[in-house]
Amino acid sequence: MSWSIRRKLGGAPVNITAPDEGVNRREHLLPTTRLEAFSDGVFAIAITLLVIELHVPAGNEVLVGGLEHEWPRYLGYFVSFAFIGGVWIAHSNMTRFLKAADPDLMRLNLVLLLFVSFLPFTTAIAATHLFASNLSLHDVTISSTSERVAAVLFGLNLTLAALMLYLMLRHAGRTPDVAADDLAEEELAAFAAQRRAAVLLQASATVVGAFLSLLAVIFYLALAIFYVIDPVRLMRSRSLHRARLAGKPTEN
Repeated sequence: MSWSIRRKLGGAPVNITAPDEGVNRREHLLPTTRLEAFSDGVFAIAITLLVIELHVPAGNEVLVGGLEHEWPRYLGYFVSFAFIGGVWIAHSNMTRFLKAADPDLMRLNLVLLLFVSFLPFTTAIAATHLFASNLSLHDVTISSTSERVAAVLFGLNLTLAALMLYLMLRHAGRTPDVAADDLAEEELAAFAAQRRAAVLLQASATVVGAFLSLLAVIFYLALAIFYVIDPVRLMRSRSLHRARLAGKPTEN
């Protein structure tokens, strides 16, 4: 049968399986509601576990001195809280442009959640070992080997989580039947380009951690704050751009 069809069309092969492949692909697509619900739960648990590492000074300690002694834990808490919050905002922004999730996107999401859920552990390592010789803000010394290792482990965890978010955005923008429409694909591509730059910055800060742990953690905090602010700024600027293209008045 297939030979006779090719003969009638001048020898050109006919792909009679493409429609079936398209149908099979759509059958493997899943609604995004499960992905969003499970992800939100993991984000909420991970961000809550961070506060467990904050210790209350004992009753017989001088309160101000006890709080000052715990400053590495506060710094680690703020870095991880801001980072997870930024990933959650970016993840929520991404799902706005999706109409379905394919198996590969679900797997990438699981790996992202793996690294996010690992953050309370690496944050605790950083808080315990990162500034072991610098517990007092009055005399900051050169970082020891264990402090540099703690800074690199913490930064590596942040970098891998940022990388997985970028890979999710890139996959969603390039995969047929996942993005809501052509405009959504453009939005996801622009968002992925922005997150790629963020991954490179995070990786660079991690390299700094191998030499200057305190400076690296300051970079981690600055990038985490950027992760919180930039998706909102990007979303607003893109909305204003679409409104201008549509000829609608915009608010300043």
